[in-house]
Amino acid sequence: MLSSITAEILKGTISWAEYYALAKKYVESDDKPELYRNEKMLRYTAENIKRIDHILGTINIESKLYNALTAVDRDLIWMVLTEPWCGDASQVVPVLYTIASCSEHISFRILQSDSHPEVMDAYLTDGSRSIPKLICIDAVSFEELGTWGPRPKVLQKIVHENINNPDLSFGAKVRMVHDWYAEDKTISIQDEFIDLVRKWS
Repeated sequence: MLSSITAEILKGTISWAEYYALAKKYVESDDKPELYRNEKMLRYTAENIKRIDHILGTINIESKLYNALTAVDRDLIWMVLTEPWCGDASQVVPVLYTIASCSEHISFRILQSDSHPEVMDAYLTDGSRSIPKLICIDAVSFEELGTWGPRPKVLQKIVHENINNPDLSFGAKVRMVHDWYAEDKTISIQDEFIDLVRKWS
């Protein structure tokens, strides 16, 4: 299937380093978009940077996944729709970046979803603009090979089961999600990507 992601769209993507620098700028600079002038959004983003730093400093790629990545011989683009304010993104995107970094055949790119609603709407999850969302594309043919996101399947099931739970406040649901990530230690994402990497390559 030909991907909805075109060469023109890819021109608007940024690298992981650029994305991380942008998140830091939103928190630390006086020159920031209106969204990040909101105290709550600013606090979320600052907390997300701490989570990103923790993951990058502690993640270990499992040997089965590493072996699958070193066997990739097809040039791929992993394009992720995401934003620095998103809590799930802070737990997921640095893992995806680290996984992609293990293969010289995977180009990891980020497209900011808030600035590209038309692209986001082509990759909805159960009808919603849920991020992060990874789209895997053949770098030569632009064939779309698959998508992943916004969360590991186990956590997505938990979120769905509790989305309308009247006994849990929004804050409690957020804490539940981050507690799950902390306990899982990136293992669920890595396990899912063992099969995906083999399938896409």
